[in-house]
Amino acid sequence: MILSSVDILKAIKSKALVIDPTPDVAAIDSSALDLRVGEPFYSWNDNLVRQKGVDVIVNLDSFKYQDLASPYLTEIPKDSGGQYVIQPGRFYLSATHERVHLPIRSCLAARVEGKSSLARLGLVVHMTAPTIHCGFEGVITLEIFNYGPFPLRVTPGKTRLCQLIIEKLSSKPKEPGGKSFSGQKTAKGK
Repeated sequence: MILSSVDILKAIKSKALVIDPTPDVAAIDSSALDLRVGEPFYSWNDNLVRQKGVDVIVNLDSFKYQDLASPYLTEIPKDSGGQYVIQPGRFYLSATHERVHLPIRSCLAARVEGKSSLARLGLVVHMTAPTIHCGFEGVITLEIFNYGPFPLRVTPGKTRLCQLIIEKLSSKPKEPGGKSFSGQKTAKGK
């Protein structure tokens, strides 16, 4: 069952859903809660991927994201106005401005999704892993790609880049899910 705006507000009030900072009512739609983009922004180091004579192959059966992210993600600078520019044809990682906590006792899980108004510009905000497990606590990493023709400016802590859809589980899980990234503070997974 997906929570409605009424139930989202109840969950926040009862601390069954903890969002920090607490969202204002304008961020809550009929069946979703808008989240803002955080900072910093990262991109994979172009030199790593484009070195002549070097083939970089990642074995998906044995890699650890954090081991790859630390040396090979490059922080993207903000422009002079304090904004990030999402360039066409580029992939970025960032995190939500808000920390999200789905306590196990709440029996809540969530999905993070992009916003249709931004998708119409060609912006993909969350690619393939929308599940936020019951028990998760931390910022949510956003996989961002601009398929559109326009550079897009976003302001950390202000631009509503994605939405959280909250779901009620059929029963309390035995242990928290999302162990790989629970507690993360940045898109690097740490």
